[in-house]
Amino acid sequence: MTWTDTLCFGMAAVYSFFGITLAISMRDFWGTNSPGFSYFTVADDSGQWFARAAGVWMAFVTTSPWWCDMPKHTLARLYFPVNIILMGMFVQAAFYMDTTGPAPGNHLPFSMWYTQLPIAAFFLLANFLALGEGKSKSS
Repeated sequence: MTWTDTLCFGMAAVYSFFGITLAISMRDFWGTNSPGFSYFTVADDSGQWFARAAGVWMAFVTTSPWWCDMPKHTLARLYFPVNIILMGMFVQAAFYMDTTGPAPGNHLPFSMWYTQLPIAAFFLLANFLALGEGKSKSS
């Protein structure tokens, strides 16, 4: 398995799951109505709407190599600036925002955004290594 394959599989596993749950209901899975794993302590109607839109995008784009033959090396190039920006945003959510938890009913005594940091770091490393493989090693 190449780094490109690892990156695309990992991104699909994490972000299609998260995307599907966001598309169903951010409030119920990760927000104010969550039974214990809350990323968001504020969830108004506009946030719910945007989470659904972002969730649909996440699920379809990250699974695109398997349903529409998106070349994985192309997706790896697309992911690189996205993963750089997401890493910064996850740091912001984990350390600098008051509305990202932990929620009072959270099973974990810390912000769920802390859990995203090692995941994002791995994806950033895998993404960097995937870009070095070139087009010929994976599709």
